[in-house]
Amino acid sequence: VKASELLIIDIKNISATLDDAVWSFEQTYMPYLKGSGKANTKLWDGAIRMKFELRRRIASESDDPVTGEKRTVWEPVLCLNDRFCSIGGIDLLIQGGTRLAWAANKLASLLKNPLRDYVVSVIITVIKNNSAWLVDTLNQSLSPYWDFILRTADIELESLPRLARHHVTKADSIVEDEVELVWRERLPLGLNILTNDESGYLKVIDLPRGTQARKVAQDKKLDPNLFKGAMIVSVNGKRYGPDNQVDLFAALKDPARPKSILFKLASEDDAKRLNKLVERPHSDMPHSKEQLPSTTETSLFTTVQIVNQGEIGIKFGSSPDNFALAVSGFVRDSDGRRLHNENEMSCISENDLLCRVNGISVLGEKGEGKRKGLSVLEKVGNNRPLSLSFVKPYIHTIVMEREENYGSNVGGPSELLFSDLKSSSTSSDKKIILGGFSLAEGVAENNDVFIGDNLVFINGIPVGAGCRLLQGSGPSPKLFEVIDMMKQHSPLALTFARAQTKQASTVKSYLTSSPLSLDIESAQTFSIAAPDYSQLGLTFSTGYNGTDVVVKTISGVEGPFQRKMKQTALPLVGCKLEALDGEAIPNYVTSQLVVKAMSRQWSANNRLELTFCDENHRDNVRKYQDS
Repeated sequence: VKASELLIIDIKNISATLDDAVWSFEQTYMPYLKGSGKANTKLWDGAIRMKFELRRRIASESDDPVTGEKRTVWEPVLCLNDRFCSIGGIDLLIQGGTRLAWAANKLASLLKNPLRDYVVSVIITVIKNNSAWLVDTLNQSLSPYWDFILRTADIELESLPRLARHHVTKADSIVEDEVELVWRERLPLGLNILTNDESGYLKVIDLPRGTQARKVAQDKKLDPNLFKGAMIVSVNGKRYGPDNQVDLFAALKDPARPKSILFKLASEDDAKRLNKLVERPHSDMPHSKEQLPSTTETSLFTTVQIVNQGEIGIKFGSSPDNFALAVSGFVRDSDGRRLHNENEMSCISENDLLCRVNGISVLGEKGEGKRKGLSVLEKVGNNRPLSLSFVKPYIHTIVMEREENYGSNVGGPSELLFSDLKSSSTSSDKKIILGGFSLAEGVAENNDVFIGDNLVFINGIPVGAGCRLLQGSGPSPKLFEVIDMMKQHSPLALTFARAQTKQASTVKSYLTSSPLSLDIESAQTFSIAAPDYSQLGLTFSTGYNGTDVVVKTISGVEGPFQRKMKQTALPLVGCKLEALDGEAIPNYVTSQLVVKAMSRQWSANNRLELTFCDENHRDNVRKYQDS
């Protein structure tokens, strides 16, 4: 064993038995075979080996100012150097006494070796993907101590072998190069496609909200944004090159279902290039924090003068970090007004920090500010006039609780856009910053409403095509009247109609699968409930017949997290996330892990407590600690 081989993991004699494993298959082209069932699987004599090794990589390169020669600075790095997996054998037995089961078992016995090799390749990929996060975290945590580790192990940096391309050191997002999606409903595919790319291939611009394409991707637990810039390479098993893209386009337009489409995912550079090519304003873009002007003492502090005798009229408690006294409430007179000058005292809010009493600083670390404040108030609190200076808090705690209404499943922690920044103090420490908000799926999108669906009832009142279903209901209201009706009602119960397959027609409305005039009596209908119009995420248009009300676009909405944080009017964007449910965020975790933890807590408890710190404001306040 080499001295640079820090850790070797060997696992041998692995065996597994899987009884009643569920399987299924579906052929998406002629003759459209499909089937499902259960199987018993055994594997034995398995082995796994992982070797973690210390190597060196280039940290930086620069030109020598004197000689002009290139200088290379090296640094040690821990990597997964070798991973190995083997399986002695696999047995697969399809349950059932039919001829098909017999044929499948015969085929499985002939394909034992390819099946074993496939399982081995999957295990090796899983080892690579999961160990990458561990190695990445260890490298970040150990980076300040490499000199000590090398001296202790008696290893010279120059003696370490160089890092090669196949070594795993970073938890990159590893995805398959090609992904297949299957469409089953006889509705438009819902793909925005670029037809004039320089490569000659059809490429995906995006999977819009409210389309079957987006739903198919989400049902497969895939991010729809993953497909931006992806190349369409095959339909129903038939591959198409740049010379037969016309045939590919015809295959995509064919209404037959199921339809299987294979995508070759774009590289990051290709996705960015395509995005610039078709760039347009997006309502889903996160809100950025405006550049704040430099803070002066005059703008930082709010000072009140108490001239009348009697109580100060302010209740105090400790600030969250014990740096100062914080306003916890106010004493009011018999009319419910604050004591002393109501207008002047209204400038102070709960949680504001007391920073000066008669010009004397009452701030300090580790509870010193609290002790100073109590001591000074005890000495001069009865003197008049009394000058008290306050500053807005820099620590903000937001408590989120799931709303019990028809939109309770909309939104969540995924609305929060975080970024990872390295701490200025140490390069290994990270801080997680709230960068903005993303729009959540509206109630309509969450309930699988598609572009082109017809709105037929609002809280039992017929509109559009619904007026043809209920005779004697009169003419349909105008589009603006329908929208006003939805805005005035809360909660909302909406019924939509979708054309059935047999209603297919060569005459289509402007972006929908519905015929020119929907046959409401044979259409598929479904209903959704929403707390109010703002949570729907829908825009409507009039059908070609002038009366039907058709879904034109589906967009994201402000979810509960975004609404709650905006209602506080606190400058939360740009703040550091300090704690989750009262537990401090470790400095080595990533924003991705934190969002996953939030999602688990939100699903389990329907409640989250988030603590943010405005570090710029905090540093400005602490400048006046000894003034």
